[in-house]
Amino acid sequence: MTTDLQQVIRRLNPNVPAGLNEAVLPRIPRDSRAIRQMYTHLNADPLAKVLLTGHIGVGKSTELLHLAQEMTKERLVIQCSVTKTLGTHNLDTFSLLLIILEASLRAWLEHFKELPVGLVEELVNPLRKLIPAGGTGDGFASLFNPELATTALEINTGSQLLNLYSKALQRLAWRYVSSATLDPSAMAWSCEMVLKELENRAGKPVLLILDDLDKVRDDSAQRDIFLERAMAWLRLPCGVVATLPLEVLFSSQGRELDEIWGEIHILEPLVVPSQEGESWTDPELQFYLQLLRQVNAHEVMTALQCRRLAYLANGLPRSFVFACATAVRYAIDTGASHVLDHHISFVRQDLQARWRGRLNNDDYQALITVLDSGGANVPNALKLLRDGLLIRNGDAPDDSQQFQLASWVTPLVEMYRQRQTKKGTLNTGG
Repeated sequence: MTTDLQQVIRRLNPNVPAGLNEAVLPRIPRDSRAIRQMYTHLNADPLAKVLLTGHIGVGKSTELLHLAQEMTKERLVIQCSVTKTLGTHNLDTFSLLLIILEASLRAWLEHFKELPVGLVEELVNPLRKLIPAGGTGDGFASLFNPELATTALEINTGSQLLNLYSKALQRLAWRYVSSATLDPSAMAWSCEMVLKELENRAGKPVLLILDDLDKVRDDSAQRDIFLERAMAWLRLPCGVVATLPLEVLFSSQGRELDEIWGEIHILEPLVVPSQEGESWTDPELQFYLQLLRQVNAHEVMTALQCRRLAYLANGLPRSFVFACATAVRYAIDTGASHVLDHHISFVRQDLQARWRGRLNNDDYQALITVLDSGGANVPNALKLLRDGLLIRNGDAPDDSQQFQLASWVTPLVEMYRQRQTKKGTLNTGG
């Protein structure tokens, strides 16, 4: 049975979107108002610009992968994963446009072979102006070593141009280049030209999917990409779907986002089943059970254990997969033939121990203020919302309960309240 556990854990990979290939978990359909609205918006307007947000791990990447698969017949779909291409540490509007341009050139070569000579010439001209002889200097030129810079002046094929931009992304991933020195206008112009010509060549609209933008944490980068320079990609001649950090929507910048982007779609967490109950037929448990059945994990885990792991996950599929994988690893480590109840306890204890040392008094106060205000004062707890300690669920039946603590955080907050009460009693001499 140990071998069976090892086979289970190979597919319980929380870092890969479900449905990517046969080696990972398949996508399990879910009823989502946000996803329905997103499809309606895109089908109605080929040039629609759509932002999808929600907690990290709620399933945005899985749904965007499914969107790409569903729209392939009607659109020429270009998918960009920011974290796989560059990472989020160096991301701003310039580097985002560089990612889009590189992905667009790659799509052209994949679908239509070489670029027309005239288009290559149009795209190389801005490079010749931006890169001085020898490739030395600041800003854009600093992304190229002297050899690449010389190559840029002699490019005459799309393959050479793609190679140049791919190398530039590699260098940008390795080093920091201040966005203040990188003017995105030439990059935006090149993106617009390639995307427009791609639509003409394909004979159908282009759909650009930008995943992982929701993982951008730097405040200045968030403002640069989604607000101050948003027009650089809002005006792209194609449909665009991008992910947005959930905390930005509830920050002081939220109103500006509404003005620029219009409606923003929020993918809500799944329904969270109760902790107790042995039945496999509970409707609130079915999504989680379907997921486990896909990897035969239901054979090594009871209904109650599944419930408790789903309860720990707070409606976030990735968190559930992570919790299940951790429980299975504990079973393997202890030589058990299946997951035992104390393995589930270890998963909960791991989460609490990890965050007990990270939270300070200000964090606890921010959480308590949101809870005691019935969901107000969220801007004071944005980093806790981002990290999944504070869970937002717009489908909650009671509006005052739309913001709740993650289940494993609740004991930590309760202990903090008790400490504060005890301290107050001591200070008053009670």
